[in-house]
Amino acid sequence: MKSPPALEQDISNVLRGICEAAGLSGERLELSALLGDGSERRFFRVRRGTSHAVALISPRQRHGVIDENDSYFHIGNHLCQCGVPVPRIYWADLARGYFLLEDLGDFHLQSHVSRRRSHLFSVYNRVVLLLVGMQQRAREGFETGYCFDTVAYDSAFVYERELEYFRERFVNGYLGLEVGPEDLRRDFEDIAEAAGVTALSHVIHRDFQSRNIMICAHRLRLVDFQGMRFGPPAYDLASLLIDPYVRMPLEVELKAVALYWSKARGFLDCSLPQFLESYGVLRLCRNLQVLGAYSYLGLVKGKRHFLRYLPWAWRELGLWMKKYGGDKCPTLHRLVNRIERTHRCRIRDAFSEVFRDKKSLK
Repeated sequence: MKSPPALEQDISNVLRGICEAAGLSGERLELSALLGDGSERRFFRVRRGTSHAVALISPRQRHGVIDENDSYFHIGNHLCQCGVPVPRIYWADLARGYFLLEDLGDFHLQSHVSRRRSHLFSVYNRVVLLLVGMQQRAREGFETGYCFDTVAYDSAFVYERELEYFRERFVNGYLGLEVGPEDLRRDFEDIAEAAGVTALSHVIHRDFQSRNIMICAHRLRLVDFQGMRFGPPAYDLASLLIDPYVRMPLEVELKAVALYWSKARGFLDCSLPQFLESYGVLRLCRNLQVLGAYSYLGLVKGKRHFLRYLPWAWRELGLWMKKYGGDKCPTLHRLVNRIERTHRCRIRDAFSEVFRDKKSLK
């Protein structure tokens, strides 16, 4: 195994090779690493004089079939051609997973919101318009061949990748319970059937949240779009409005839902009651997915700062289950109530637990 200095020298050589291939090279080339989130991909800022860009190193995981890198390249170019504000791809080597991208800076929506909480709806007014524009434009010409991680958000995807993910990673993995796949099967099947799509009519980003929306030169720009697929539009709206990074008040959420409906109703092909029913079940699915994802990233991947967001995500689940889950998913509702009685300290201590471990925040 290479020592860290040797490994970093390899990365430096790779970055210089990327810049040279893209026509951005020279003796005064400056390289600096950028912080990532849950992904294993690595981002670096490269500068030469007044020119700057972002280099992405994303080693290929799948050979002979479509890979995440292919999706990033094809979806990124598609969105750019559609007028969706994403970073331009200056150069790419898909086989090795090397990219040189437009530099959008370091200021994302989460940072902006933290400074303007008293004007939250005015901020999200713009974001909802970004979402509507993306969904309306991106579906034109979007191809199944762009998608590396399933073509659609269908019932099978919902069941395995969101509902079972919650059971395995949060309920059993984080809380240490022993809830088997059959214990929640009936509820999960009903939820998955209600949430998943069969027609390939609309496309979704699938991780439309504040850390994937950058603010550059006073414009909103969208990143991390490689997981885009066909799906129900209300999923992206739910992802935005129950984002644990922001912790949106319910009254702002309801106003944003109304705004979205007023702007998107022309292409949604459904009635208002149907849209609200869809939003309700997709909000639940996203909530469960977030709990599973943060548990996995915090415990399995060692990125313990994600655990600080569990208490809010759990609170949101409890509140929504009281409104939505009593009669539609009774077994899940009983499980949530049991966890609240017996394990709430374990969940609510997640925040302080992270801050006791100072290394996790570095």
